[in-house]
Amino acid sequence: MERNISLSVPKKLRYKYVYMKRSNILTIIVFLTAFTFIFQGCKKELSQKAVKSHKELGFFHYDQGRDREAIEELKKAILDNAADPEVYYKLASAYNNEEMVSDAISMYKKAIELNPHHPEAYYELGLIYIDEGMCEEGLNTLKKAQNISPQADDISYTLGDAYYECGKINEAIVVWESLLKNNPADSILHYNLAMAFRDKGDVHRAISACNKALAIDPNDTEVKKLLEQLTKNNKAGSIHSTGKTNKKAVKKKK
Repeated sequence: MERNISLSVPKKLRYKYVYMKRSNILTIIVFLTAFTFIFQGCKKELSQKAVKSHKELGFFHYDQGRDREAIEELKKAILDNAADPEVYYKLASAYNNEEMVSDAISMYKKAIELNPHHPEAYYELGLIYIDEGMCEEGLNTLKKAQNISPQADDISYTLGDAYYECGKINEAIVVWESLLKNNPADSILHYNLAMAFRDKGDVHRAISACNKALAIDPNDTEVKKLLEQLTKNNKAGSIHSTGKTNKKAVKKKK
């Protein structure tokens, strides 16, 4: 025969148990209510913050490599403030990463319109023009960047590359030789000069530049290959350009 266990528990204990149970339930209810209130408040605060932070969110997405998300947030940021050149600059860079060239050009121009002393915007816009084969526009834009930041070697390196790519060999030589004054141990500059002298038919100066590059970096296979070609052609009494195969005139990172 089954026994009702609850009947064997004294009344006072049963009442105490029931009271504790109800107290625990009330505590849980109070906790959940408070948690819900706090959560809703935080959610509202975050929502409000997000509305005011499209610029920050756009920059964050861009830094994380999420260009599509960055574009959407930065377009909203422009609605918040249409006079911030940095938003246009970052939006242009995101467009550029997504190969949306026309949009990138438009946004870089807008950044420059709002801040005519924005060397990064001129620099990036100049690179796009060069990549698109618009040499005059690209060179003029890069020179504007250089005029604003004359101490920025990266701009000068790129300008030398751009001159070479656009077939302006003499101008490229002037830029690279100028850079060598402050960077005599830059093997890439010596290599680029060797290529430029080779293209001009000045084999002796080309060989000299190669030797200087190898003295700095004896294991550079590209320089060795060029020197071998130059030496062979020099013995044969002729020198022929094999096309633009110069290294990117950017400092090697350690």
